[in-house]
Amino acid sequence: MQQTITLKDKEVIVNIAQASTKDVEALLLLNAKWQPAVLNGDKTKGFLSGSFDAALFEQLIEQNTIVVAYDNDILAGYMLSINNLEHGVLKIHKDQVAELKANGKLPSNSNVAIGIQTAVELTYHGSGLIVAIRNEFKNLLRNRYQYLFTTIAKDNIRSYNSATIFGWQVVGSDEHYYYLTLLV
Repeated sequence: MQQTITLKDKEVIVNIAQASTKDVEALLLLNAKWQPAVLNGDKTKGFLSGSFDAALFEQLIEQNTIVVAYDNDILAGYMLSINNLEHGVLKIHKDQVAELKANGKLPSNSNVAIGIQTAVELTYHGSGLIVAIRNEFKNLLRNRYQYLFTTIAKDNIRSYNSATIFGWQVVGSDEHYYYLTLLV
């Protein structure tokens, strides 16, 4: 789907679609750019907690749980969900979703997509691209899930602010993470 965003006071048309295997190399590069080790401690523009390899990106593409946004041939951003792994922070996601259902904060029969991750090239920050990606991502998952669940590290202030401005609801926290849900 084509979406118009505003980039440096200029309207730009981006194409947002389900990812395909031809996107894997670009996905790896964008994911790598936002790893804390690469950012040399500068987390002011956000960062990613999950680093993925080609095999995982290919698996997510096969499962149809990732959308990409291109400005011509530049991968401007992506959004994904990892629902098939249960270790590290993804185990926290599954446990928290179970607790939210048990406490009545989410309907017990709801399907919840976990492991949500979004990455946007720095040039496109503030352009409206993340909203367009999120809307297409929700459309992609709408027939399978009723909610999205993610964690945001407490020191990832930019990502936290962006998420809560655009509708994510804080449903809990621990010493390291905020837990957030979004209605699909």
